[in-house]
Amino acid sequence: MNSTLAYQRVLIITLLIKLALAYFLPMSGDEAYFIVWARHLDYGYYDHPPMVGWMLYVMRWFGDSEVLMRLPAVVFSTLMGAGIYRLLKPWDAERAAWVAAVFLISPINILNVLITTDTPLIFFVFVSVFMLVRAVQQDRLSYYALSGLALGLAFLSKYFAVLLGVAYLAYVLFTPGLKRRWLGLSVLVLAAMPAVAVNVYWNYTHCWDNILFNLYNRNEGAQFSFDNVWLYVLTTLYLMTPPLVYYAWKQRGQAVATSATWRLYGFAFWLPIAIFALLSLKKTIGLHWVLAFYPFFYLWLAEKLTTIQWRKTAKFMAWFSAVHVLIVVAILAAPASWWQHSKVYSGYVFIMHNDDVIAQLSPYERDYLFAVDDYSNAAVITYHANKEFFVFGAGSQHARQDDMNTDFRTMAGRNILTIDKSLPDLTRYTPYFQQVELRTVTVRGAVFYLVLGRGFDYPAYRDGVLAQVRDRYYQIPDFLPHASCYFCDKYFAGSACPR
Repeated sequence: MNSTLAYQRVLIITLLIKLALAYFLPMSGDEAYFIVWARHLDYGYYDHPPMVGWMLYVMRWFGDSEVLMRLPAVVFSTLMGAGIYRLLKPWDAERAAWVAAVFLISPINILNVLITTDTPLIFFVFVSVFMLVRAVQQDRLSYYALSGLALGLAFLSKYFAVLLGVAYLAYVLFTPGLKRRWLGLSVLVLAAMPAVAVNVYWNYTHCWDNILFNLYNRNEGAQFSFDNVWLYVLTTLYLMTPPLVYYAWKQRGQAVATSATWRLYGFAFWLPIAIFALLSLKKTIGLHWVLAFYPFFYLWLAEKLTTIQWRKTAKFMAWFSAVHVLIVVAILAAPASWWQHSKVYSGYVFIMHNDDVIAQLSPYERDYLFAVDDYSNAAVITYHANKEFFVFGAGSQHARQDDMNTDFRTMAGRNILTIDKSLPDLTRYTPYFQQVELRTVTVRGAVFYLVLGRGFDYPAYRDGVLAQVRDRYYQIPDFLPHASCYFCDKYFAGSACPR
């Protein structure tokens, strides 16, 4: 088959597969959490910069179905496959088609249908490198500026964009003969600065939430572990996929004409991967953390593998990804009876049949405010019910956007219903209500627990829960200047956040 025709068919087929997965996969907690962001439009959010919230805000103009909310993830990854083809086509059109096809049928593309903060990060990182390649090839400052703009948008998606900035610096330092490299890098950095300024100002006026979460709160208890290192190594090899690892190792001694363009691909992939390797000494590296840099692995390998090797890799990758897709399909198609006697059954019902769970709450709707005890379940049920469910209790170090969205002062004296998938500890509720009652409802054989709290005692909750939250999650370091902190101002007016 003609390589270009094969690439075009792969582009269309993989797009259709991803659309099908986006349609059938149930909404995950993290995805629903970011949709909640979009319902509270802002120029920053607790956990990360705001880009995915902005994207979802625009998508919600057209609806809020699962497939529509996931459309950016589906389309962006497909566009990146087309971008790989465009970058390589002037060099070798046939090899470009096979490299792009291999990327498109790889698991990191086909299964990349969930909408998360990584979605815009992955896309804008790729666009930034794409524009920098054009800048290097054509020696045009306008492309440097576009690369910097895209890098800024990546930074407004997730802080891992900083690793690409480090890769750019290393690339400029260690690439001899690069025309106007320092001027170009300066233009790139200046173009990225407005996005950085927006994020810094939001943090300055919002308790430095992003910094506290990403550098302090989420790293509590982090310690050296070889298990994390081995897990990261295995994850890296898995994402590279077996045939590409084999061929890369086999060709390791082969001399190739490494131009400035291929050096850029190498820096854009290997330097972030190396930095993550160092971080793995003390922290578990999530599989999704590294996805933004994997397209450059395919670009970097393009000249190292022959056309025949790329064609063989495409055949293997088709079967490799098919296994992944079939596993997902089998899980989705599995009858509820497969899960009914497992510990996760209530979670299965909560995710797969959330509308049935919501229906059980309708008798309480007039007399109670609705809550859940963790952010993931609160976000999922908020998405399906199109009604706000807040988090009752201290919650976890993750996803504390609810601290901004919820005001417990307005609930004084009200009744609050908290739904739980497991038997709750009522001592977490009795100090904060005049009366507490536990009831159960059964949905498709799964038992859910309803804690009915009547007469909410806000002062007791402020002293018993919100003070604990303040002391644990809002300790702003002395070296960070800040405006007033919304959490401390809201609940502890007249007293500063702890430092």
